[in-house]
Amino acid sequence: MTAFVLGATGFVGRELVRQLCVRGAQAIAHVRPDSPRLAEWRDRLAALGAEVDATPWDEAQLAARLAERKPAQLYILIGTTRRRARADRLEGDIYEAVDLRLTQLAVDAARTSGAVPRLVFLSSVGADPTARSPYLRARGKAEVAVTGSGLPWVIARPSLITGDRERGDTRLAERVAGVVGDGLLAVGGLLGARRARDRYRSTTPDVLASAPIRIAEAPEHDLIVDGADLR
Repeated sequence: MTAFVLGATGFVGRELVRQLCVRGAQAIAHVRPDSPRLAEWRDRLAALGAEVDATPWDEAQLAARLAERKPAQLYILIGTTRRRARADRLEGDIYEAVDLRLTQLAVDAARTSGAVPRLVFLSSVGADPTARSPYLRARGKAEVAVTGSGLPWVIARPSLITGDRERGDTRLAERVAGVVGDGLLAVGGLLGARRARDRYRSTTPDVLASAPIRIAEAPEHDLIVDGADLR
C-alpha cells in the first residue's frame, strides 16, 4: 500500500508517517521544496523508513507525481500557525491562504491525476464554512472541497491536540487549555454530558495519528469521524 502524506513535517504528520512505516506501508512524506529545513527533514523522515518527496506546490506537478505513484490514500494534514505565518511573512487571512488554498490545490491535483486515491483530511471539531473563527471557517471550506471532489474521502475532526512539539513551539497556552478543559469535561461527563466530553476532550499526536490510518484503510468512506471514534 502506498500512502502520500501532505503535511508530513507537522505535529501529527510526523507521527502518522512513523506509524505508516511501522505498519509496512510505503509512506511518501511530502516536504515543501523551499523549506529551510529540507535537508534535515529528508534525514529525519528517511530514518523512519519514508520516501521523501519535494514536489512543488503546483497543481500540474503534484498531479503528475500522484499519477506516477498512484497512492491508495492521500493524507491532507495541512495547516499553519500565526507564528509560522509571521516567519513566512504571510499577511491577511493566513488560514484561507494556507489551510484552504493548499487543500483545494491538493484535491484538484488528486482529481486530475487519475490515481483515484482516498482523501484523508485532518480537520477540526467545529469546522464550518460559516464559522466566525477564521480557522474553523477555513477548515469548513476545506471540508467542502474534499467532500465535493468526486473521490472517496474520510474526514477526522479532533479537538485540541496536545503533546511535545518541535523546539521553539512550546504553546504553553495550549497545554494549559488542554489540562483545564479536560478537567471540566471530566466533571461534565460525571454529570451526564458524556457526548460533549468525548467530542471535545484533547488528544495527543500518537493517538490521533492512528485514527486517520484506521479510517483510511476501512472499507467505509465518505464519512466524518470525531469524538470517541478518534480514540
